[in-house]
Amino acid sequence: MTYIPLPRALPTERGVDPAGILDFLRAVAEAGLELHSFMLYRQGAVVAEAFWRPYSAHRPHVQHSATKSWTATAVGLLIDDGRLSLDAKVVSFFPELCPQPVSANLAAMTVEDLLTMRTGHTRGISGGDWRNLQSSWVEAFLKEPVDEPPGQSFIYSSASSFMLSAIVTQVTGQTLHALLQARVLDHLGLDRLEWDLAPGGFNAGGNGLSCTSEDSLKFGVLHLNRGQWQGRQLLSPQWVDDATRNQVQDVWMGEFDGKQYLPRDKNKANEAQREGYGYQWWMTEHGGYYASGVFGQQCIVLPAQDTVIVFTCGLRLGEKRLHQALWQHLFPALGRASADAQGSQAQLDALIDELHLPTLQGLKSSPASTTLQGRFSIEPNEDGVRELAFDFHPDHCDFTLVDHRGTHHLRAGFQQPLESITSLTGNYLHHQYQPEQTPVVAQACWTAEGELRMDWRFVETAFGDHVSCRLHHGRLHFARGVNTNAGALQRPTLIGTRIAS
Repeated sequence: MTYIPLPRALPTERGVDPAGILDFLRAVAEAGLELHSFMLYRQGAVVAEAFWRPYSAHRPHVQHSATKSWTATAVGLLIDDGRLSLDAKVVSFFPELCPQPVSANLAAMTVEDLLTMRTGHTRGISGGDWRNLQSSWVEAFLKEPVDEPPGQSFIYSSASSFMLSAIVTQVTGQTLHALLQARVLDHLGLDRLEWDLAPGGFNAGGNGLSCTSEDSLKFGVLHLNRGQWQGRQLLSPQWVDDATRNQVQDVWMGEFDGKQYLPRDKNKANEAQREGYGYQWWMTEHGGYYASGVFGQQCIVLPAQDTVIVFTCGLRLGEKRLHQALWQHLFPALGRASADAQGSQAQLDALIDELHLPTLQGLKSSPASTTLQGRFSIEPNEDGVRELAFDFHPDHCDFTLVDHRGTHHLRAGFQQPLESITSLTGNYLHHQYQPEQTPVVAQACWTAEGELRMDWRFVETAFGDHVSCRLHHGRLHFARGVNTNAGALQRPTLIGTRIAS
């Protein structure tokens, strides 16, 4: 597959005031929001793109639940082909895995109920809840109590999206990714794209897709153009219209406990109503719709403005200020003439050129390196860590962690961040994601008191870990936290004693 970039243009060439883009980026910075990428497409061209180093244009980024909208696209292909119908019963695809007896509510559940998240369940399953489940996810879904008649109440659940993926595979004999690749993605000229597999060889469906920001943008542009790409109709306009219009009027997001979404509690004022939901697409203000993943992975399509906006981020759960800045500063700039196009563009270019995530500030060396050098045996802990080791050099530290999965390494630079490939365990802090190998950009510094600090940026994900290591009365204290997570943001401190060399 050959990568083909989208056309580029200046904002003013597509009727966008660069001052609005500038104000948006400044508002994001003032709010302290952690963005990794931003791309703005209007009237046939990318008019602005920004990447916060060490993130960059051709790095893939985990999309989390923005994946769901891609899954719906594969379903749409089969419906257009006449190989699948919205009213097809879910149980009909997996008769051998159904519980006995099959309840009336489970028997009534349809493909459309999965698409609209109205399955009759009273809890919604997060991807993090099933990610370490090694047995059949299909069987686990079918065993979930269906307490209410399907087609009525909205309950957000990645399990529903997974079942769509499993049904696509049952119908076609190939993974959802393979179907999309042949029918749609090969025509878009995408970068490298990856999609996790669940037990049984099904794509995860509700999550697990990694792609570049421009690939996400192309996916949005395909829908903006109602399924047409360079003169070829890849999706039917009818499917795109149906998938991206409001199918569910009463959409409330219940409380999320890190593993499941609970039903709406009408007594809680903080459970705000959403604009609506289509077929795995969220509705948004100004007649738009968007694919949305936890921690801020978004592809926003605004048909009336002929615009697509893409973000990848590392935001905390419930963060609303990104959209507030978008509607306040960026949206009014669409179709607005510029009072000082040249000056605003120059300021915008300069700002984008300097974008980077905060870096560690501290000492490049410390006498404490001689006392921290070496291996430490770790007291029993729930993370299964058995040993930590530090090997200091003038410009970097080689760090080693030994746990139940094996021995893991990374290199952290004192003079500048360094990139390496690591297998380092991180699932408890990383929404249960645990890749076998992943790039990490790591930096280290010392405090005046002799504490070693490290930042580990897992640059194909939303996650960045913050580590501190110090000796107290001869014992190692190792603390590790993260920028964002669906669960706890900090792991219990590990305590270790030196292993004699």
